[in-house]
Amino acid sequence: MKTQSPKKKKQKPNKHYFDYWQIINNTLLFLFFILLPTQFGKHFFLPFSFLSGVRVDYLAPTVYLTDIFIFILLIINLKSIFQFLKNRYILLILALLLVNVIFSRSLNLSFYRLIKYLEVFVIVGVVIKSKLSFKWIMNGFLVSGLFELVLAAAQFVSKQSLQGIYYFFGERLFALSTPGIAKTAINGIEFIRPYATFSHPNSMAGFFLLVYFIIMSHSSFNRFWLQKILLLFICSLLIFLSFSKTAMAVFVILNIGFLLFKNKQPCKICSLAKLSALIVLAFIVFMAKGDSLSMQKRIDLIKNSIAIFLSNPFTGTGAGTYLLAQSEFDSKLLFVFNQPVHNIFLLMLSELGIVILLPILLIFINIWKEHRNTVLSTVLLTIALTGLFDHYWLTLQQNLLLIGVAVGLSKRV
Repeated sequence: MKTQSPKKKKQKPNKHYFDYWQIINNTLLFLFFILLPTQFGKHFFLPFSFLSGVRVDYLAPTVYLTDIFIFILLIINLKSIFQFLKNRYILLILALLLVNVIFSRSLNLSFYRLIKYLEVFVIVGVVIKSKLSFKWIMNGFLVSGLFELVLAAAQFVSKQSLQGIYYFFGERLFALSTPGIAKTAINGIEFIRPYATFSHPNSMAGFFLLVYFIIMSHSSFNRFWLQKILLLFICSLLIFLSFSKTAMAVFVILNIGFLLFKNKQPCKICSLAKLSALIVLAFIVFMAKGDSLSMQKRIDLIKNSIAIFLSNPFTGTGAGTYLLAQSEFDSKLLFVFNQPVHNIFLLMLSELGIVILLPILLIFINIWKEHRNTVLSTVLLTIALTGLFDHYWLTLQQNLLLIGVAVGLSKRV
């Protein structure tokens, strides 16, 4: 007679093991939110990173500290991120971008740009799948925002960069006399438009403008009203200090929209006071005098982008190669050749061509329709409106990564 061997009990997963990895994941993500506005990294200036003998940051592959955090988060969340990337929209976009790489005038630059776009999708997946609470997400933005505000205010008052430890957060060396530095004049007195740890004040303004409307529109942040008010105030001050006319205009327009259509506060006087304050701030920014050649530069860049598109209407020049194509044009203005066109739609049209860009735009239009009147629609509208007048959403590290964070947060409840 055979004796039945006792059944082995299934071992339950070690709860502490999962807690351990969850704590690491949340800690890394929290630190990532704090470091998101920084740009400390190592540039690799290769032969294709120079234009007319001048090295150009936009053409230099760079490894940033925030990239390292994303890579570690990817390894920890590899299985869930892989599942997320199997989304049909993401696969189609990546496939189209891969085709663009094949036809690019610089395979190296376009492949690097493809990796950066893939990184954005990874961030979206990490943020959606994460267990980091909205309270700690807000605290991360609060710490980074306060740091940037202190640094920006100090630069504005001292009319120069502070350097020292701030160098390791990405602050660049500049003073009021630095050629090409962004300046503004108030009552005839010149000031530096503060950069904080960004490449340009407009980039800083766009970054905190998007943070502002994420916090404003996402109901999950309403539970932490004190932190929310403080963070919105910090973002508002940074937008104002940047003296970015585009960011200020979008700030006023979208806030008016919120006050008129989404404001549930019964106090009409309070709403009127907020609206009046916004208009006064906007008036100050628009009255300050900036670069007198700014409009001429933008017009020249638009003309260049149209000419570049017409020379490569179907396949484009290749993602990340716009400046290589633009360097072939003559310019009367100094260093305009190493600036992308200040419009993300013209930039994409020039680099991707109509065959690649059209289906990508149709995908985003479809996403817009599916998520109308949601946080995601506010995120896309903020990016689209500011993107009409600048390129930083596609070309600068902090703004590009923030798109992934913003989309990920908009999908969390």
